[in-house]
Amino acid sequence: MKSNRRYKEESRLFFNKVCNKKHGNSEKLDASILGSYPPEAGERVIDLGCGDGRFLEKLRRIDSSIDLYGVDISEKMIAAGKERRIPGCTLEVGDAENLPYGDQIMDRIYCLNSFHHYPNPQRVAEELRRVLKPGGVLIVGEVYVLPGLREIINLLLPYGWTGDYRMYSKKSLNKIFKNNNFINLNFKVIDPFLFTSVYMVK
Repeated sequence: MKSNRRYKEESRLFFNKVCNKKHGNSEKLDASILGSYPPEAGERVIDLGCGDGRFLEKLRRIDSSIDLYGVDISEKMIAAGKERRIPGCTLEVGDAENLPYGDQIMDRIYCLNSFHHYPNPQRVAEELRRVLKPGGVLIVGEVYVLPGLREIINLLLPYGWTGDYRMYSKKSLNKIFKNNNFINLNFKVIDPFLFTSVYMVK
């Protein structure tokens, strides 16, 4: 079996390689999330696994008072994001298991098409709980896979090279966050291949 470090390195190398492409981008997912869960004025917001900053750019258009932060394991993605010169946005290369922020300072976290890359999801959930304020909101957008196919894919992922760790069901994702003091506010299948799951810190 791969080590956690190997999954992370595969993700870093893969996204460095595809940084000039639109891998994992979904206009439909973006539109659904921004329509249902936009940030509020003055909030501190993280885009976790921010890639080249395309979603952060959309968040900036909503309100100039939002403090924006983006973290990604790929240094080339972060470099591409900085080239966008998004006002009031701080971008950093980082690991979702060790976020470069203080305790309980964030209002909202978006994690789009990224959570399935994290080989230690419980640790990531702990970090998200740590940096979110009580009542803070986490919006996860992920790939939706039918149960039988999902089980087959999860058996094959350890043999891949893109850093994908696990595809999640509503139940398996909720279990991770429930164990870390989150409550589920909403689960929604957007189309046959995408879903959102929204959580709040108790």
